[in-house]
Amino acid sequence: MIRTIRSGKVIERSQFFVGEKKPRADRKKGSSSLTKQDRNLSDAVRRLARVLNCNFDKNDLFITLSYDDEHLPKDPAEAEKVFGCFWRRLSRTVGQFSVGTKLKGVWITADKDEKTGAPVRLHHHLVISPVGMTVSLGSGTGSVNVEIGGKEISEIWKNGFVYCEYLKAQDDYTSLAGYLARQAAAAPDQKKWHPTRNLEKPVIESEKIVENPKELHTPPGADVQEFGEYDKDTGTHYVRYIRKPRKKVFVDGS
Repeated sequence: MIRTIRSGKVIERSQFFVGEKKPRADRKKGSSSLTKQDRNLSDAVRRLARVLNCNFDKNDLFITLSYDDEHLPKDPAEAEKVFGCFWRRLSRTVGQFSVGTKLKGVWITADKDEKTGAPVRLHHHLVISPVGMTVSLGSGTGSVNVEIGGKEISEIWKNGFVYCEYLKAQDDYTSLAGYLARQAAAAPDQKKWHPTRNLEKPVIESEKIVENPKELHTPPGADVQEFGEYDKDTGTHYVRYIRKPRKKVFVDGS
């Protein structure tokens, strides 16, 4: 089967086997459990990237919430409870000054180094649309100040330091999704990120059965983000790209 998924400007095409018996591919070296964990992480990154691509852009915020020594939780479970209290305070504050506004965001609790996986101090990352908020330039390079009704977001957090910046201007936030998912304080089979319920979802544009699978191709002029290795044994393949913008045709009405 070939499945095509659209998330914002990003198109993913994946070819995979469907049926009663999957063709046997050469077994990869190493622990099968570790291989499964890698696959689960890759799937989590793709799912998160789709949500980011559907809902956020350069006008939205990337926020890091850190803990001081006094408020540092004992474990990730306690940290998530602390974040939940913060989110409710933030929602109430925004609602007071922007009636009917519902926050839209995605967040993780982090306890790992993004590159090495080594333990790090608990913190949170949050991608959020700044509805009901006032954003101004901060003192640091690239940083911004965020206020709600004249109250700084650090006053609402109350547990330590807050760093805010705009998201980079990108059509594909897969790299950001990977950065977040690899830090997430979650067991291999647990959900690594948490979305609000009002987010747009990716669209499955098509699904079709193919009897003789071949290597997938991308449209001419497409901005290819990822072109996976084609597996001849199973017919599996994955590509991700950004469609070439259509040229506008102007008609002379004179």
